[in-house]
Amino acid sequence: MEHLLQEITPWVSEYGLWIVFFGMIFEGTTMIIVTGILCYLGMLPLRESLLVAIIGAALSDQAWYLLGKYFSSELFNRFPKLRKKVEKLAPAIITKGNWLAFFSRFIYSGAVLFPMTLGMEGYSYRKFVLFDTTGVTLWSSAGITLGYLLGNSSQHLFGEIKTIEHLALIIVVVAATVWWIKKKRKTT
Repeated sequence: MEHLLQEITPWVSEYGLWIVFFGMIFEGTTMIIVTGILCYLGMLPLRESLLVAIIGAALSDQAWYLLGKYFSSELFNRFPKLRKKVEKLAPAIITKGNWLAFFSRFIYSGAVLFPMTLGMEGYSYRKFVLFDTTGVTLWSSAGITLGYLLGNSSQHLFGEIKTIEHLALIIVVVAATVWWIKKKRKTT
């Protein structure tokens, strides 16, 4: 098992940026922190990972915006609970649209709900791209930095990460913490 980490390192180095890209589209919070840990371990290049994370998150947000803009009635028919959430958020578009675009990744369920609502309510696409990309850049930088610091801290606590078990434990702890926080926020 000790050599498994050495064996997956080239695989992660070769395909890791694609994993980051698609991970940002489907589950950004966990992926961004794990990306930082992998950058700390030297398995992923820091600059390229940050750029790929920003592109993946921004494209995902734009897809949600465009889905909201062009397919809102189909979405409401398929997901009736979505209509209630959008109706609650819609009045804020007029006064806080720029902030919603900027902070969509920082707020639980905002990465989907905010861009979709902004699209449904006719918020300017140019303004959305500007504010969302700026927010995504800050969010990605902060997330990768947090993951990098967690990788560094875990080495101070547990010693050098030499085995796949160490890496898996760190990733499981990060994923479980993110899941727990999301669950707590959802119930409050």
